[in-house]
Amino acid sequence: MKKKIYAVVAVLSLPVMAWGQSVTFETDDYRSIGVYDTWEKSPFRNGAQKLEGNVMVIENPFTSVDAQIGKTPNATGHILAMQRSRFGSNTFGARIDLNTPFELTKQTRYVHVYIRKPQEGQGRVMLVGLGKRRERAAQSKEAEQFWVVSTNAVTADEWCDAVFPIKGAGGIDIYSLVVVPHCESPRGLKEDFAVYLDEIVVNDDPTPRIRRGDYVLNFDANTVSRRQGMKLKGIALESVSGQSQQWQLPEVQASKIYQLRQDFVAHAQPGDTLIPVFDYTGKGMQGYIYLDRNNDGRFDVTLNDDGTVPGSSELLTYTSTESAGSGQSFPKAPDFMVPADLAPGFYRMRFKVDKQSTDPAGNGHENNGITSNGGAIVDIRLNVHGAYCNVNDANRNGEVLTADGQRLVKYQAPFGKPFTIRMNPEKGFTHAGIRVRHGYGLAGDSLVHGTLQYSDVIYPAELFKDNCFTIPGEVMDGDVEIEGLFVEEKSVAGASKED
Repeated sequence: MKKKIYAVVAVLSLPVMAWGQSVTFETDDYRSIGVYDTWEKSPFRNGAQKLEGNVMVIENPFTSVDAQIGKTPNATGHILAMQRSRFGSNTFGARIDLNTPFELTKQTRYVHVYIRKPQEGQGRVMLVGLGKRRERAAQSKEAEQFWVVSTNAVTADEWCDAVFPIKGAGGIDIYSLVVVPHCESPRGLKEDFAVYLDEIVVNDDPTPRIRRGDYVLNFDANTVSRRQGMKLKGIALESVSGQSQQWQLPEVQASKIYQLRQDFVAHAQPGDTLIPVFDYTGKGMQGYIYLDRNNDGRFDVTLNDDGTVPGSSELLTYTSTESAGSGQSFPKAPDFMVPADLAPGFYRMRFKVDKQSTDPAGNGHENNGITSNGGAIVDIRLNVHGAYCNVNDANRNGEVLTADGQRLVKYQAPFGKPFTIRMNPEKGFTHAGIRVRHGYGLAGDSLVHGTLQYSDVIYPAELFKDNCFTIPGEVMDGDVEIEGLFVEEKSVAGASKED
């Protein structure tokens, strides 16, 4: 029997920002607002006819009840409205200068932004952090410290909570946030459009405050377990050779029934055999593993009449009721094989502890539901890959080469291994570092039903030695596109002279 999983929605409430304030636009809880473009030659940054951009706080006109949710997603009185200009680049956005800066630490935190945009504005949503390193007295407070795409999709004409994971080396103060609502080329835009923002918070919770559609649950995603003595402390995947990939869940979140951890990334090749492990306190429960093998935003479960799992099911394996009730500590689920026909990519994988239910959304029965039986769900990403990464150079005014001078055109580099590159600027140019896009489907949307497919990371020139830099192995995780940030030598000299 194939179970159909229907959409449910959970609206969550989150604590205020880590630096002791929240930006709600109800009062002057921000220093100033404006627009910003990372493109240095943008008409919003340069020239005598510099454009100011249209951005202002307005009364919230979108307070009607959402039919899917059954309530108003955002009932605040005031919101921030901005005009997405056709003259801005793909990284043009609303700039919010904060009353108090916050530190970009080594620990991953999450910025949440309510956003509403029209159908014309569909595309990726990005967040840029402007700030400075504390030990660099001369550095501007407007240095771009991070660019990050939201981990979840933003749908048209309804309030969504865009979530951005952020982290740094520590000692970096963020003074301004730039919300880029349409991180796509403006060439296809026939006219400008309005975008609305509200309720910006920073916390340790990666779960969106508003959830619709994909990978649905049979309970509010912020629900805390009623069984205090039963909790999932960690998960792991072991290979038949004994190698183990392990992830520990923070104690502060251990009581939450559901956790989305896109920062937990498992690696496997098609055809690999894996053994799931649940570090779980409690007995009488079962473990389930699901994989969205066609990336359609849901887990389709099919079982044979005898309870065994057919090869086409997205329930890969589970422990039996007999083993769960045997009185022993939580048993390992039977091993499973990563489907041999899976194309390279990131896939959503679900670990579920539950009782007598193969429903990926959790046992929904009133008397034995996952909210009361001590169960838990953790979603992670599975990186299905080959032995090599496909590396390409995407540049003008220079090129990026291997350390020994080979061109990067479908270059095959070992997966997961550090990779050293060398910059080769054209005459009259130098470089400011590189931007690396890594993952899968690099030319498409970075999100497939909310599952992150690729990320961008910037390595500044100060990290290079003799024009060479070694890209960390963790970034060599699929297809890799390297963009050299080549700039004219005279522009660099001019900037230095001004400094």
